[in-house]
Amino acid sequence: MFKKLRTTCIVSAVALATILPGQASAATSNNGIQIKNNVSITINGETIHVYDPILNKSDFLLLPMRALYEAVGASVDWDKETLTASAIRNGKTVDLTIDSMKALVDGEEVAMDVAPFMYKDRTYMPLRFVSENFDGIVNWDEATQSVDITLSDETPAPPQEDPYILHINNKRIVMNDPIVTKDGRTYLPASYIYDYLADSSGTWLPDGSFELLIGGMSFIFKDNSNQALINNEAITMIEKPFVQKGKMYVPAKFLVDALGGNLRYITDKKEMYIYVYRYMFTSPFLDKSFGSTSYPEAVPSARIEGDRDLFISDNPETLTRKLVPLNNATLAQYDVKSTAATNKHRIFGWHYNTLGTDVNIGITVQNKSTTESIKVTDSRGISPKTGNSWVGHDLGLTIADAVLNNKLQKSDSSGIVIAPGETKVIETYELNYDYIIGFLHDLDIQAVNGGKPEYTIRTVLTKDNSDLTTIQSEQVAVDEYAKHPRGAWPSASILAELPAYTVDSPEVGYNISNGRTDHLQTAENSMSQINGSVGNPGHFGVNYKISIPVVNPTGSTKTIKLKLAGRGGLYSGAIKVNGQVYLVPSLRVGEEYVELPDFKVKGSKDTIELELMHAGGVNLPVAIYVETK
Repeated sequence: MFKKLRTTCIVSAVALATILPGQASAATSNNGIQIKNNVSITINGETIHVYDPILNKSDFLLLPMRALYEAVGASVDWDKETLTASAIRNGKTVDLTIDSMKALVDGEEVAMDVAPFMYKDRTYMPLRFVSENFDGIVNWDEATQSVDITLSDETPAPPQEDPYILHINNKRIVMNDPIVTKDGRTYLPASYIYDYLADSSGTWLPDGSFELLIGGMSFIFKDNSNQALINNEAITMIEKPFVQKGKMYVPAKFLVDALGGNLRYITDKKEMYIYVYRYMFTSPFLDKSFGSTSYPEAVPSARIEGDRDLFISDNPETLTRKLVPLNNATLAQYDVKSTAATNKHRIFGWHYNTLGTDVNIGITVQNKSTTESIKVTDSRGISPKTGNSWVGHDLGLTIADAVLNNKLQKSDSSGIVIAPGETKVIETYELNYDYIIGFLHDLDIQAVNGGKPEYTIRTVLTKDNSDLTTIQSEQVAVDEYAKHPRGAWPSASILAELPAYTVDSPEVGYNISNGRTDHLQTAENSMSQINGSVGNPGHFGVNYKISIPVVNPTGSTKTIKLKLAGRGGLYSGAIKVNGQVYLVPSLRVGEEYVELPDFKVKGSKDTIELELMHAGGVNLPVAIYVETK
């Protein structure tokens, strides 16, 4: 990771004192500046040490900027071009400019008694002005030549106006600065880019321009100029970056387009979504092709396989006060009937919070045995959240990409032991109001002494921050008007072997989910029927594996072409082709498809192995087409 190169000091706001003539001996220098090294300064009971000279000018004490701000706990950005220091403490901003008798306090102009100035290549700031405008209390003791400063650590109440919210690759950031729109273009401070993207940094250059480094790419912007350098190549932009309150505002769409990604700004919600694919996804996207595909056949046979069962918490998908009237609720419940000493589970959840308040959602395990302890031998998952309507992209693709690449993140609950009768939290998710979450969690549990464990897995919700382990009510009723899945089924994997394809024969297509031959996860065969279950015909949370035998009687090398097309609505997902994972962008039914990498058949027969995970949204997800190129 690149070292961050910002000119930023972490410091507290300070109460600054006025020093009257004759209070201490001083050496007089040019411009009426006196050196006063016999003054002691105490902040909240702690004496600070200043290694550069302390100065007095016009009966006002000044300290070097870095020493002052580091001592008092304010953060500061330094603009080399305008010679302005923008300091922030407890949400309050004070902008001071060298040799200027006017300051900006939270954007309002305020007159000063003494201006900041440069002394021997150091920037000096007036103590009294800074202290009074950061709400500090100062006491001067003339006898001891000491300043005692008291600073409050209380953070003021947030402003009533809703803040701007920035999402970078599913990370939600409450901004302290606005998103600015000029001439139809949106800009945000560069600091939000390099603070929240790995391998990035930002720094002011000697000529007053600003360099933003992201993943090895260099972007150099100048204030109010549409000329930029990208990796030292001159570029003319439509946008004009600008400096505001000491921060370089950069054009959001220009950056995202240059890096490869997507951007959406929802003006009325004051929320911006930035996706930089190289950070968000492990796998590359397949290119879209445009055109229709033939009507596919049904997959002739499919079966469940594997020893990891599937527990789905997706109904009620939309959490309303009517469906979730109490402060605490069980959203879904699975009473495990173990068949082995070690049991493997996948918990898949998808919930939209319209409850009018932020909530916590958790996965808990209650040990129902009276004698046998159980142990979580492995616990890992992924849980993207979004307030965006592009849930297939924000949530579904992120989950599918992580699963097929074996990139689920290890949970802190790995290794915990749950005693008889005890309940423990496996994972907790904070879900903001008007946001949706998708989570997939793989969980392995075994009996400590080798017996057959008895336990219940729940997804639970609290509106009032209650202890999640105490929520053991029956699961809420299903939403009868939105048939999203809920239940538990014996496997999280489905295997379909297609009929053998002979090279040079006509194209053939198979509908992967057709409601007949592979309708394997129904309400009737769910292992969790408490208070209602709903089937999973869209195979959400499922690894769908496809085997395609290829017969080649020609004796020569042949190239097989594979296509994917949506069948029941807008489709997206991830697909693994002989070990390599690709992402499928959103495909409109009957209009768009993607082509997979060519497959070479060299012998008389071969097998193409595919593995899919759908990104959610439709019950008849996708069809696969096979032909000879």
